[in-house]
Amino acid sequence: MSIIFLKAAGALGFILLLIAGMAFAYKKKQSSAPGLFQLMAYHSFGPRRGVAALRVGHEVLILGVTNNDLKLFRVMDVNKVQESPVSPPVPVPGDMVERLRKIKEGLDG
Repeated sequence: MSIIFLKAAGALGFILLLIAGMAFAYKKKQSSAPGLFQLMAYHSFGPRRGVAALRVGHEVLILGVTNNDLKLFRVMDVNKVQESPVSPPVPVPGDMVERLRKIKEGLDG
C-alpha cells in the first residue's frame, strides 16, 4: 500500500514541477519580448482613475483612464517630451516610520 502511495506522490510531484517549469519559461519569454507600447508615466487620482503617458512608436499618447472609459487627451512627438517622474517617489518604510514618530511626539508633546 505504501509503495503505491509513494509512486502516486512522486508522479504528482513530477507533474507539479513540470507545470512550474513551463510557467517560468512562458513568463521569461513574455518579459523579454519587445512590446509596441511603453508606459512612460502614470498618475492616479483614486481607485481605477488616472492619467497615463503611453509611448507608441514615435508618439506619446496622454490618456485619461477610468473604470469604464479610456480617453485620448493629447498626442505629442516623443522628441518634445521630457521623461521625468510625474508623481513623487514612494517613501521608504524606514522614512515613513521616522515621520510617524515625529508626528506622534508632536501630538504627545
